[in-house]
Amino acid sequence: MKKRPLVIVFLLALVSWAGNLWVYEKNQLPEPVFLSHFIDLPLEQGTSFKLSYLENHRGLHIVNVEVPELPLASINFLNKNRYTYQDYQSVLIALEQPAQEAEQPAPPLHITQVRARFSDGSSRLLDIGHVTLTPTGKNPDKRSLFEFSSGGSSNQNAGYALAATKEDLILTGIDNPYPVQSSPRMNLYIDTLSLEQEPGYLTSLRSGDKVEGLPAEDISFPLAVKKGSYVRLSYRFEDANTDTSEHKGTKDFNQIEEAVRLKAQAPDGFKDDMAVHIRFESDLSDSDIQTIVQARRELP
Repeated sequence: MKKRPLVIVFLLALVSWAGNLWVYEKNQLPEPVFLSHFIDLPLEQGTSFKLSYLENHRGLHIVNVEVPELPLASINFLNKNRYTYQDYQSVLIALEQPAQEAEQPAPPLHITQVRARFSDGSSRLLDIGHVTLTPTGKNPDKRSLFEFSSGGSSNQNAGYALAATKEDLILTGIDNPYPVQSSPRMNLYIDTLSLEQEPGYLTSLRSGDKVEGLPAEDISFPLAVKKGSYVRLSYRFEDANTDTSEHKGTKDFNQIEEAVRLKAQAPDGFKDDMAVHIRFESDLSDSDIQTIVQARRELP
């Protein structure tokens, strides 16, 4: 009779251990996984972009990353963020070698995978999303239609660029490669002192956390702008799934980095653009990480 309580205690401990082991295994990645990136930047010396991935606390780790399309790029691992079961790690890809300028525009470089080398000595190609690097053409006379004035971004996933016009010009449109229907949704706004068609909407960006102006999709291009005017191109990201049961972990893209360009043309036909550098990075919670892990575990 005295042994019965000990048996019950042992069985309870065994059930608890088995339950904890089941929960632990259920929250483990089969292997490290990169988040989904959308990156569209110029292919030139000094360009850099960050790729982020998840790996379990224990087991297989990424020890090196290679980009086959960029054999001369430098690779630097950044600080880790620790979650309950996984580490969030980022690696910086930097183009330190001078890029060759072409007389004629060269085709963009498209990167969808990187080679990850693991702690067990193996390696394989892993999906990273979409990275596009476009070679820049020559501008022999270094002529520019815009003079940069100020710019910035905030931790609210908003930012702007403000520039003065150096000549009379015509705004002809916006070059924004980010997919319109993707999540998170990118909203673009334009302010200028010369858009008499839309008076009274010029506002200021306060502390980088409030974007105002006329939505880009509501502007009918082309538009004439006088020399000495100020033009501001601003952006804000919105979570299209905020009011649904979906988590941030199911976004089309967890990280976004690109250059959105407001295109312009001078009366003599010279073309230039005004760029705002876009940055977005999901602020993932433990539940978001769990969503990504479960989605990865369900893949065949």
